[in-house]
Amino acid sequence: MAARRTQKSEQAPAMPKYLGVFVTEEYQVVVDGETETKTSYTRVGAAFPHRKGCGFNIEITEGISVSGQLVALPPRPREEQSSAS
Repeated sequence: MAARRTQKSEQAPAMPKYLGVFVTEEYQVVVDGETETKTSYTRVGAAFPHRKGCGFNIEITEGISVSGQLVALPPRPREEQSSAS
């Protein structure tokens, strides 16, 4: 039996080559007299798809002490990275 070919639009989006790994911290800011909760993301490493296809290899940046919740996000284009901080 021949393998079914799928249209490119039917395929799942390609996995990025890596995910950025971040530690999150919430903080409060006052805007127009109202207190808002914001989240700060600090990059602590990267996650790469495991070569066997299931899971990820996490590489933590040397010298970083990590505890708490880690968040893995796909990379953003350079323009967005510089304005996101």
